[in-house]
Amino acid sequence: MDKKVLFVGLGNPLRNDDNVGIFFLELLEELDLPSCWELIKCYRNPENYLCELLSSKSNIIVFIDSIQGTDQDISILSEEEIKDFSFSTHTFGISTIIKYLKSSKDVNFFLIGIKPEKLEVGSGLTQATRRRAIFLFREFERACKKAIG
Repeated sequence: MDKKVLFVGLGNPLRNDDNVGIFFLELLEELDLPSCWELIKCYRNPENYLCELLSSKSNIIVFIDSIQGTDQDISILSEEEIKDFSFSTHTFGISTIIKYLKSSKDVNFFLIGIKPEKLEVGSGLTQATRRRAIFLFREFERACKKAIG
């Protein structure tokens, strides 16, 4: 497999379901991942991790974050859809980060968005958001087993 994928967890651990991207990456860390998959937690400020993102040998970067304003529990957005989607609680929006990275690196981007229930100050995910993340994790778990054999 010549495609390398970097999964980037985003979220604020102090704002309930906003942390779902980080929670999801922590679940992935428990798996025996294919060698072409990398993980990085960027929390609420992906701009602080630009060197790590640029130095990755991945040709696909997948951001995982909570997203509001959608009826879908889980959404997979292409790079073009991310540009027109304003939802971020981050200092710099993901589209700004993508624009910067594309100026220095040939890479494709996707966003896996998990619908939050509660974004107030506090720790811990709501049950509904946790259930969505675990459902997505089970799908990834199956993909990992299939990829590794």
